Amino acid sequence: MPLTIAGAVQQKKLAVGKQVTVTAPALTFQAQITDFTDHALQLKVLAPSAHSLQNVSKGTTVTVSFIVPDDARYSFLAVVAGCEQEKLQLEVRQQAPFERLQQRSDYRLKTAKIIYLRTKEQSKLQAPNWQQACMLDISRGGASILTSAAPATGELLDVWIPLEEVDFALETQAEVVRRKIGEDGQLVLGVRFVDLSLLQQEKILDYILKVWSEKKS
Repeated sequence: MPLTIAGAVQQKKLAVGKQVTVTAPALTFQAQITDFTDHALQLKVLAPSAHSLQNVSKGTTVTVSFIVPDDARYSFLAVVAGCEQEKLQLEVRQQAPFERLQQRSDYRLKTAKIIYLRTKEQSKLQAPNWQQACMLDISRGGASILTSAAPATGELLDVWIPLEEVDFALETQAEVVRRKIGEDGQLVLGVRFVDLSLLQQEKILDYILKVWSEKKS
């Protein structure tokens, strides 16, 4: 049976206070549910994304997506039924059934992105103390990193990953869980992100899906 907003609320996938991501061509912003009906959501756009409302008007088609912890990412097509830019309020009306994309842990994107890291010892040095590295892939749980640094398995690193595609920079700690030598003889680290917030997880998935969809188009 197709899942609607009413069904998602009944199954406790959606509730007042839940944070969602709203996307449309050339814009992505975060919002919080303030109220709902069987087929519509009332949203409060979060302050850092307020400028995005300038590109939204009644009738704009958007995609609303959100994460259900320990389940999956869901999304549905909607149309803007009302927009109060001064109050940062938005009403979206569901136009198509929910799609369950896949288990969060299944998302992994191969890439070649310049990032920055520092070991515990480097963090004690005078700034700038970040070292450039190349990220080979990323998921919600961690990443593979090509680097000249040689931290031991179990060591914690500070990592800074610019995700320009979703206007976000991920700065967190990561534990080295695997070390291997790549084809060109350089060290490749497998790292696990430590204590990511839900927002950070959302941003990683937003980045993965955006890059993946752009590659397909």
